[in-house]
This record gives sequence, C-alpha cells and structure tokens, in this order.
Amino acid sequence: MIRSLVLSLLVPMAAAQAAASPEEMFCGEAMALFLPEPEGTPAPNIELTNFQYMSPDDRCGRNIQHDELMKLHARIKPVAATAFGDSQASFGVMVRYTLTPDKPATFDMQVRDAPDSETPRLTRFYNDSAALHDFHSSSGTVYVVFHYTVSPSAAATPPHEG
Repeated sequence: MIRSLVLSLLVPMAAAQAAASPEEMFCGEAMALFLPEPEGTPAPNIELTNFQYMSPDDRCGRNIQHDELMKLHARIKPVAATAFGDSQASFGVMVRYTLTPDKPATFDMQVRDAPDSETPRLTRFYNDSAALHDFHSSSGTVYVVFHYTVSPSAAATPPHEG
C-alpha cells in the first residue's frame, strides 16, 4: 500500500522521461535517502519511512544538490514534529515538493487512514509545509517526497496499570 502510494506520487514524473543514455541506464526512477536515527525522526512517534527524489529531466538526479535536499528536510522536520508530536492516532502522511530552478517550490499532500480528530493537525502541517517554497533544483524539475508514519504519542497515551 505504502509503495503504491509513493509510486502514485512519482509515476507522473516517470512518464515524462525520455530514453535513457547508457550512463543513465544504471539510475533508478527515484533515489532514496537514508537518514540514521535520530536525524530522520521528527519526534519519537513520527517515523520518516521514505525520503526520495527523482527528476524526469535527469534520471540520475544530478540536477539537485544534496545540500538543497538536506535543507528542505531540516525545514520540514520541525514542522512535522510540531504538528504531529502530540498526535493521538495512527496514520500516514506523504508530501511531494516540485522544485525548479526559477519558480517557488510547489507542494502536494496525501493522507492515509487519519481520523477526523487529526484534521486540525493535518491542516497546520499542510499550511506550514506549503509555506516552504524557497527550494530549487539546479536545472529542470525535481520531485522530492517525504513519507511519514505517525503513531500515538507516548505522552498522549495513558499509562497501563499493572
């Protein structure tokens, strides 16, 4: 399910790719970044399960600087922590930024299995994440995807009596 959700955000990009050069044949459709704990974890109850990027203009993703990706991650991480750190539910949130060299970044979001009680948190996260628009690729279009899995906060869960 999660894989299909990630692919649903990335598939429109793959359709725009031209025939690959010999060196690009070894590149994938999306590049994943792995961040060790706690670097990738916004809060104890939030897991960054996917951090990927891809470009229909460069299958090897050379048109985005690693520093730019890490700056975007550094800016969205506290937004996720603030919005979901005290959540009382389990759900998934996937966001996609579209970066270009000369326009503000654009933002899309998909949510999976969130109860209505999480609407205020999701709205806050959406608004604060969409405001992060000062990120760019060095050339062409680059899509950056963050997938978070949120679980109930330990502080929000009453302790079990033994």
